Amino acid sequence: MTSTNEQPDTAAPFDPGRPGPASVPASVPASVPTSGPASAPDPDRDPGLGPDPDPDPTPDAGPGPCTVELRRVMPASGGPGTRLRVVLLCSDDPLHTYLRTLLAARLDLVATVLEPGDAQRRRQRRKRRHYDLAARRYQEWRSRITGRSRRRARFFDRLAEGLPPVESPCYTVESVNDRSARELVAELAPELTVVCGTMILGRRLLTSTPGVIVNLHGGWLPEYRGNHGYYFAYKAGDWERVGATLHLVVPTLDAGPVLARVRPETRPRDTDERLSARAGQLAALRLVELALAYEQGTTLTAVPQPDRGTTYRHRDRTPTGELLLWLRRRAGRHRVPVRPAYRDGGA
Repeated sequence: MTSTNEQPDTAAPFDPGRPGPASVPASVPASVPTSGPASAPDPDRDPGLGPDPDPDPTPDAGPGPCTVELRRVMPASGGPGTRLRVVLLCSDDPLHTYLRTLLAARLDLVATVLEPGDAQRRRQRRKRRHYDLAARRYQEWRSRITGRSRRRARFFDRLAEGLPPVESPCYTVESVNDRSARELVAELAPELTVVCGTMILGRRLLTSTPGVIVNLHGGWLPEYRGNHGYYFAYKAGDWERVGATLHLVVPTLDAGPVLARVRPETRPRDTDERLSARAGQLAALRLVELALAYEQGTTLTAVPQPDRGTTYRHRDRTPTGELLLWLRRRAGRHRVPVRPAYRDGGA
């Protein structure tokens, strides 16, 4: 998270080309199976486009026998200049609002399906997941008391300045997995569906959604699945993996093949919240860059994740752990190194 007087990063968007309607070749399903064994999805996991990056920060040498290659098939009614139809499934975090504005400015965002945080909390309450709901409430309270919510909103509001207003419709739903939401997405017929901040996508939604589904995950996959990936990497001093991942969505939580990973520049005074905001910005820019390339017919490569890593939940980020981390920082025992920004994957 940035301080109140810190300016947002201005990483230049990549220029891989302009995307158009995205279709997947017949040999490539929209939801691609992973190489590792399936694990039960975490019902409390918050939004999903959780990144699914491979822990090794160095780019892969090249397509291997297990990689997935995606290439747009131009619709019969259009040609190379046909725009890519994009639908966004998201919640109401400032990052999600910025992502919506960015997608609308650079691509053909036909609609947004919004699953508000209040609706996610109501679902947890109905399912009697009281412990998980309390942990989530604690995080929201902490963000307000410490000013994190205000600083995060200011950071992404500044990034959106100068971008045109979004003209495509936004549909608010109780759950993206509701029948009405599934039918809406199927009717919109997106070639690319972007997911960020929703609850876990159900199998019926995955199978009824055409095209490619990509998640923006706030963590470095596969090491940091679930919630608060930035925080746990920061707490562990795992500076190579304080980042975000773009991955294909599959039924297993945060397990889909990885399209790209990004890591923000780190500075001595950075907190995990500052890094999460900058990583979110870089991931959004990288997503648009890859979508534009896909629109133009460029082949994208997704690499299956190794079967490793830890899934974190809201309940795992405890007040005691945060207090101990704060004390280490105050004592100068948790030093953030100076490191350049990093990205991998691409067209």
